[in-house]
Amino acid sequence: MPATVDAAFNQFISRLRTTAQESAAAASHRASIAAKLKERFGMSSLFRTGSFGNGTNVTGHSDVDYFAVIPTANLKQDSGKSLAEVAAALRERFPLTSDIRVDSPGVRVPFGLDGAEATEIVPVNETGRTQLGFRQFEIPDGNNGWMFSAPESHNAYVNSIDEQRQGKLKPLIRIMKAWKFKRNVPIKSFYLEIRTAQHAANENSIIYDIDVSILFKKFLVDGLSDFPDPRFPVDGFVLKACNTELQRQDALSKLANAAEWASDAVEHRRANRTRAAFGRWDLVFNYQFPPYIAWL
Repeated sequence: MPATVDAAFNQFISRLRTTAQESAAAASHRASIAAKLKERFGMSSLFRTGSFGNGTNVTGHSDVDYFAVIPTANLKQDSGKSLAEVAAALRERFPLTSDIRVDSPGVRVPFGLDGAEATEIVPVNETGRTQLGFRQFEIPDGNNGWMFSAPESHNAYVNSIDEQRQGKLKPLIRIMKAWKFKRNVPIKSFYLEIRTAQHAANENSIIYDIDVSILFKKFLVDGLSDFPDPRFPVDGFVLKACNTELQRQDALSKLANAAEWASDAVEHRRANRTRAAFGRWDLVFNYQFPPYIAWL
């Protein structure tokens, strides 16, 4: 058991990483999904995106996300209809898997007895390349239309900053997502990821307890406002923290608590009140932070 806050965060991070069983389960489903979508829609490629593909997922919480590249002719102008067709095809392929459903922008397939192996398939139309040469796509926008997406630009953005910060960005993102999941905070994971990356890009180094506290304060001060996507500074893309205003208010309430506890934790650690610091971090992460043990 850890005796310092820094050691506790390192242990916490190790617990958040994908298990070997999760990786094996994800791989086992991919071939069956690909075969069905090729047969039904002429899918040209299936590749992993999202946090699982980018190394920022949280074990037991993050879905495995795939982009299924489908020819334009086999997609509907109404993206909702395309999602419904993909869902129907996957129900046909996996008749023993219950609750396969549309969850825009994709179709959620809750593999496993408790849905812990959940996979999300996003039907996409490849539309060319971004100015920096990354593949760009149209994905369902949740309103029966299509919207821009370029997940490989996301990976490159996060990987670049992670390298600059000696591999500490991705663990920091996992920590922020762990708070979201363990406290049931309705903030979009992608919003957390990009904002955390942008924060790290402007720092010389990362110290986990300090940076988590700073991020909570930043989010609270700006009220989880819409955030300009730093990957496309001239295109006017913005990221929304939550799907609804009600969710934003719920998230801000939980954020206020987290910001106070984290600030207290940092002050306790600086004053050598280590046990008290651990107690505050345990509150932040809903009593799932590593326990403190003093060396006698």
